[in-house]
Amino acid sequence: MKMQTGGRACFAAIGSITQAQKAQRVLAALAIPSSVTKSESSSSTRGCIYGVRFACAQESNVRSALFAARIIVKEWRAEE
Repeated sequence: MKMQTGGRACFAAIGSITQAQKAQRVLAALAIPSSVTKSESSSSTRGCIYGVRFACAQESNVRSALFAARIIVKEWRAEE
């Protein structure tokens, strides 16, 4: 999936849908477009993992924002 700004999309796997929605609100407050998405290739044995998809060009900003909001990211990856 390509983001509105073009380029590659990245995914931050967070865990629960509630935490992913919180991450999306944090990013929206900083004007960083994102979408809550269910992980397609989950390595979790406890079910699915949700996260946020965003433009890879914003990865540094997203990492800083989620760290500041104390949201733990289980995995970072670039989507094809």
